[in-house]
Amino acid sequence: MAQSVPRKPLPKWLVEMTIQSMRWGLVFLLGLGLSITSFAQEVITGTVVASDEGEPIPGASVLLKGTTTGTTTDFDGNYSISVPDGEAVLVFSFIGYEKQEITVGNRSKIDIELVSSLTDLESVVVVGYGTMKKSDVTGAIAGVDSDLITERGTTSPVQALQGSVAGVQVSNSTGRLGDGFNMTIRGNNSLEGSEPLYVVDGVVTNNIDFLNPNDIAKIEVLKDASSAAIYGSRAAGGVVIVETKGGTDIPDATTFSFDTFYGVKTPARLPEMMSLEQWRDYHMSAYLGTTTNRPDMTPEEYEDVVLGPNNPVLAERFNNLDGFDWYDAVLRNGMQTNNHLTISHRSGASTYNIGVGYQKETGTLEQESLDKYTFNMNINQHINDKFMAGANMALSHGTNQRGSGNAMQEAFRLNPFLSPYAIDENGDEIVGELFPQPGKLTFPNGDWAANKTSTYNPLLEIANSSDDTRSLRGVGNAYLQYDPLDWLSLKSTFSVGFNNNRRGRFWGAQTNTGINNGNLPSSEVSYYNNMNTTWDNQLNINKSVNDHTFNFLALQSIFVDRTETANMSSTQQPFETEFYNVGSGLQETYNLGNYFSKSQLASFALRLNYSYLDKYLVTVSNRWDGSSLLSEGNKWQAFPSVALGWRLNKEAFLANSSTVSDLKLRLGYGTVGNNNVGPYRTVNALTNQTYYDFNGTAANGWTQNSIANKALTWEKTKEINIGVDFGFIMNRITGSVDYYNRLSDNLLVTQKLPLEIGFSDIASNAASVRNKGVEVMLNTINVENSMVTWSTTFTFTKNTNSIESLYGQSEVDDVGNGWFIGESIDAHYNFIYDGVWQAGEDAAAFNQTEGQAKARDVNNDGAINPNDDRVILGSSNPSWTGGIISNLQVGNFDMNFSVATQQGVLAYSDFHSNFTNVGDRGRQKLAIPSWYVPENTKGIPAQVSNEYPQPRNEGQYWGSGMAYYKDASFVKINNIGVGYTLPETLLSRASLKKVRVYVNVLNPFTFTDYDGWDPEWAQASLGIGRVSTITTQFGLSVKF
Repeated sequence: MAQSVPRKPLPKWLVEMTIQSMRWGLVFLLGLGLSITSFAQEVITGTVVASDEGEPIPGASVLLKGTTTGTTTDFDGNYSISVPDGEAVLVFSFIGYEKQEITVGNRSKIDIELVSSLTDLESVVVVGYGTMKKSDVTGAIAGVDSDLITERGTTSPVQALQGSVAGVQVSNSTGRLGDGFNMTIRGNNSLEGSEPLYVVDGVVTNNIDFLNPNDIAKIEVLKDASSAAIYGSRAAGGVVIVETKGGTDIPDATTFSFDTFYGVKTPARLPEMMSLEQWRDYHMSAYLGTTTNRPDMTPEEYEDVVLGPNNPVLAERFNNLDGFDWYDAVLRNGMQTNNHLTISHRSGASTYNIGVGYQKETGTLEQESLDKYTFNMNINQHINDKFMAGANMALSHGTNQRGSGNAMQEAFRLNPFLSPYAIDENGDEIVGELFPQPGKLTFPNGDWAANKTSTYNPLLEIANSSDDTRSLRGVGNAYLQYDPLDWLSLKSTFSVGFNNNRRGRFWGAQTNTGINNGNLPSSEVSYYNNMNTTWDNQLNINKSVNDHTFNFLALQSIFVDRTETANMSSTQQPFETEFYNVGSGLQETYNLGNYFSKSQLASFALRLNYSYLDKYLVTVSNRWDGSSLLSEGNKWQAFPSVALGWRLNKEAFLANSSTVSDLKLRLGYGTVGNNNVGPYRTVNALTNQTYYDFNGTAANGWTQNSIANKALTWEKTKEINIGVDFGFIMNRITGSVDYYNRLSDNLLVTQKLPLEIGFSDIASNAASVRNKGVEVMLNTINVENSMVTWSTTFTFTKNTNSIESLYGQSEVDDVGNGWFIGESIDAHYNFIYDGVWQAGEDAAAFNQTEGQAKARDVNNDGAINPNDDRVILGSSNPSWTGGIISNLQVGNFDMNFSVATQQGVLAYSDFHSNFTNVGDRGRQKLAIPSWYVPENTKGIPAQVSNEYPQPRNEGQYWGSGMAYYKDASFVKINNIGVGYTLPETLLSRASLKKVRVYVNVLNPFTFTDYDGWDPEWAQASLGIGRVSTITTQFGLSVKF
């Protein structure tokens, strides 16, 4: 049985610190000019003691409600405070005790007994198919609540987890609207993706970005295998459980809340590109390598070679330093808004919560927008004392305009002396009339004005292309629960999840795609429809016998998933409809396809949670999954787990500690799986792309195009987790430390086959990966009194990822796929960029010349060899991640900020491969500090550089991309928010419960050495990557 924790005398140093902090809090508020009642007063005295032991509580807060007037108790628990009259209300509070409010009346002495509050330890944690007290949890589970989610100001619930939970890595994939966020829990443990399993109100789904953050009550992350094993074959990547908001906690009441914010997104951290003078100097030096056979060439003759004979307008702009600002032409300020109304009710045996939301966001590129309507409903009804029923539903309808996939890269790499506009016969720009290829500019009569580069006009890409996605997503369930006894319940739940998606794309005649298709438009449309249903039947026993507590779960589940896709495309359409009118294209260009799959998963599970004396804890579970995806003999697999917990603070040697308020050791071991075996991979597949000739008549035929592997089975992860949960100084300092070691084996890989087999490869379970690391989470209440509250959360994660075996061998690497035994899955393998060959160095010994890029001779054999001199440079997986969250409340003012960091990240930067590629002489460049220019007779000043080689003489190893690996480590201030809550005395007149106004700034500061668009998506493709933004939000929250 649960036992109350006896209160011990507080350490003297803590008492002194608490009293001083409270007194300084009063002084601070007075310094802000907050008023204190100064007319006729009555003095109230008394003593504050603990209800369990009767001991005085020094440093307790005594506050006159509705004002900033207050005091603190002395070492003996005594206090004295002045009040205006008998209607005054005094608020008594202290850390670790429940707050009390007392009306003064006609009393002059009021003694108070504060009741112990164990809300942190007794709080409920959502686990698979149920809940547990936090103090009884034996696995590695962490989460965030609704307050933290909404205060981050993000429109994505996933983003709110960044830096908030140890062991969870969240990153933006491209910065482009609608592309979402990637989440990894405890490292990559599969070669085919390690996304976690998402469960929303008991319904399985593939992500949670469709939810409105204001509808979420809490998010719990099951990180270790012992916690996640109840989900069996789908839990190798961890489990993210989302619980949406239920009815209000206020009895017999209906509450309303409205939350809204509007934000302005400003492009930020724009990479510094070459100035017009720098680009001209660079371009002039780019042709030296092509004129080495003309040492007698004069500078004037050389300039004619650089500019060429067909560039009269470009030459004029070049000599006059007359350029065009492509940044300004394509970028704009974006916006975002989130508006949400909640109705929450509790009356007798029924509760409900209804949320309706609208979100809109525009990007920093024209025609980039995201509109989303959300609806959430949660209903629960006690039919009688035995039966209970309920339903949950979360719906989202969205429209996502992704904009052009080429405009960003074309704009940022265009020659700065080129303009987007056509010209007249005098060479003057016709502003407003866009020219398809600015680098192939012609006069009205067809003569060349510029003939330099084939880059397409980004403004036409924006205006004449579209990428429109419409989606309808939802999850919902209905349940019936029967409680024949107070310790026994039977529950049946039917759940549905669906995702209907239509994406249409159009490219006009003057876009990149249109020009390549004979200056005619083209389009495509694709449909994706997925529906899954789950029927769960569970039995729960929750029984206490003397000092023994049992919680038993038995589960039977059936999961069915159906997916259907269709895609159509055509080219050479006659009209500029800016719509995916596929049927108007040339019939010979039609491309049609569709796909259907169905899979089923049958499951049984048992779980027992046992507690003895509320200090010895055991959790044992096993789940059996059977899948239609696998062949006979491999369909069924068991996923067992066991975890132990020991609450040391309950032992006699810590029972009277005034410092240790909570201490629990945890040890867990479990097995989970990954069900990423695709449908029909265990059967032979046919294709009809083979034709047979029957006397000159071609006929369609069918042939086998893949070989089945009937031995395919689940990927399995086995993990041991050792952890400690702690609380000190009456839980003023709390946290956890976990060490984990997980081995994932039977990983799916595509294995090459000998030529004589007749097939090139086969899917097989032939690899293993290990992740091991340490997680730390620390929560501190720095100050807590009636006027000032300040709390912080720190997270730290150190994860090491390594491949243990490939194709059944522990010493053979797969260089083609970039997989190496003992190295990270995402390791980078290449030459080491060793600078530039300088004059006087023996470049000829390596078949190179002065000014070319130098690859390091790693084995010192006097030659550069790909097999011997390429090495592991690093990994795109961070060596460690961390975060800080801080919340400060002073009176009615509040402030919060959050920080996230990823360190030790090496990224292959597509941005740098385009903008520091010295082999490309006609496009814009990053403002690199210097490049190599040899001594010459062409009038170009020589320039010594060991950073970048000579333009257009970069050498044979530059093309390996060895210079484009960049340190993408960063520290980001995710948000800084400041708010003010209106006093209750003002709100009561308007029948309002709470009104808060605030300003929130997202991504205000980023500290990094990476000089591309954003270190978070440094590896994103140049075409879809976006610039960083700083968003300033103005918000209002009203409850009534």
